[in-house]
Amino acid sequence: MTSLTIQAIYEDGKLRPLQPIPLQEHERVLLHVTRQGAVLETSGMLQGLAPDVVQEVAEGEAYSALD
Repeated sequence: MTSLTIQAIYEDGKLRPLQPIPLQEHERVLLHVTRQGAVLETSGMLQGLAPDVVQEVAEGEAYSALD
């Protein structure tokens, strides 16, 4: 296994996988963490647009709720 993409949740200062992962106990890994927003979870609701386009629009500064 060269790479693996899994979903995890951050709780109590630790990342917890949401499904079992094929690793040995104490095996070292390199993590690349990407936040998964509500846009990715609901992007299928907007027919005809790719998830990356929906995310770019929703997270762009023009529609940002964060200043």
